Amino acid sequence: MTLETAKRIVRDHGEVACKEALAIVRGGMTICEKNVDGSRKYIWLKIMPTKTDDESSIDVALEILRMRKTRQSSPAPIGQTQTEPVIPNVTKAPNFLNETETQMARQSFFERIKNKAVEMWHEIDSIVVE
Repeated sequence: MTLETAKRIVRDHGEVACKEALAIVRGGMTICEKNVDGSRKYIWLKIMPTKTDDESSIDVALEILRMRKTRQSSPAPIGQTQTEPVIPNVTKAPNFLNETETQMARQSFFERIKNKAVEMWHEIDSIVVE
């Protein structure tokens, strides 16, 4: 269902409109999944409008959810598949890179962010006159 059609249905019928139109206008809907042990799990499903009114937006969103679940249920956890970071072999002469650049290439993303934040605070402290 397209967004324009969904908006028109909700405007005409209000809160008693079809669930698909309400879900498209809201941007999603909550679905209930029952686990093997009988417990329930409520999932927010993002509903995007389709290009034509012939397609069901809910069916498309459920298919996307099924594809995600099958992709995520791999036998090995993601953290165990790669034990050490992959660093590509760079064929540059060592004199082109200074020590800080090579050190930053080996640091993780969060370490680089932390170091930049520390540099910024030192710069701010040097500017502030007490």
